[in-house]
Amino acid sequence: MTSLTLTIRPARLRDLPGLMSISSVLTLNQPETSLAPYQPAQAALSSILPRRNRSRFFVADSDEGLLAFAHFQPEAPDQRWQLIALGASTGVYDVTPLWEELLERSVVAAGLKGVKRLFARPPVDSPASRALRAIGYTPYANDFVLAVENPRLSPSRLLLRRQEAADTWAINQLYNTVVPRQVQYAEAFTSHRWDSATKTSFPSGVTTAAWLVEEAFQIVAYARVKSFGTVHVLDVIVHPDWIGITGDVIDGALGKVAAERRLGRVYSSIRGYQMETLPTYEERGFQRVVELELSVKYTTARALAPVVEALPQPEGVLERLPKPKRAPSFFIRPSEDRPQGLE
Repeated sequence: MTSLTLTIRPARLRDLPGLMSISSVLTLNQPETSLAPYQPAQAALSSILPRRNRSRFFVADSDEGLLAFAHFQPEAPDQRWQLIALGASTGVYDVTPLWEELLERSVVAAGLKGVKRLFARPPVDSPASRALRAIGYTPYANDFVLAVENPRLSPSRLLLRRQEAADTWAINQLYNTVVPRQVQYAEAFTSHRWDSATKTSFPSGVTTAAWLVEEAFQIVAYARVKSFGTVHVLDVIVHPDWIGITGDVIDGALGKVAAERRLGRVYSSIRGYQMETLPTYEERGFQRVVELELSVKYTTARALAPVVEALPQPEGVLERLPKPKRAPSFFIRPSEDRPQGLE
């Protein structure tokens, strides 16, 4: 098997032609990345140009040319990194070892910048999932992406009002009521997550609108729609005691969008702990597209420095460091290729 010298680094302008010829591209962070066509070269360029909250785009380069890339997007307010896409041109060779090396070095780069959490949404049992698990990403939930072309809608029986700036805390409380505690710990969302003024960093050009359903001054349902042309992504949260209104929430939110623009293809998703709502979506023509594995990787763990002697730490407080791994056999990483070169 041929050995290659591998260099992992941030993308440069001279990488753009090679990125245009990458043979296999896996778009992650679905369904949001389905809003607009994904172009690796354009994404790399956005990471090179000086701009606020720019993407992080890493490539695996060799004597034979560019072999792979990993694209991350920092997200406010804590600048967590979300894995957007992976790509590779490995021919007959298994891509998993190469992605392992690329992703592991990307985690190092994130840690050097003070990033504490990295997130990924790979398809279940995919090479991307295997590579992420191998370097310490931990699955915390499953997500089923749904899609429908020209959805069948009925008039909603609910009064949906548009979200206001003061609603973010109440929406976060609704999220905390619906989502299992272990998922809350993994995602670590604050009320800023639901800020109506928040702009989507990727893809660019996406507009966002959100509506609420209230009962006795309490928010019992939330719907947000991200749109790009005629393609839309619907996100719905309904209080467990009001799960029966899910269909009306879907109809109401999409009806609001349809009053202003055409509903072409609509995506949504439901998590494994929300599967009781699947029939409601299917009644409107939604079908399952893919099952995703929601994963998180922590780069740091808090620990108190001992004053005189080492104190025993409770099991699980500190994350174990991965054992050094031998480089995959189809390439050799040079010893002088150090993490300091990452930006």
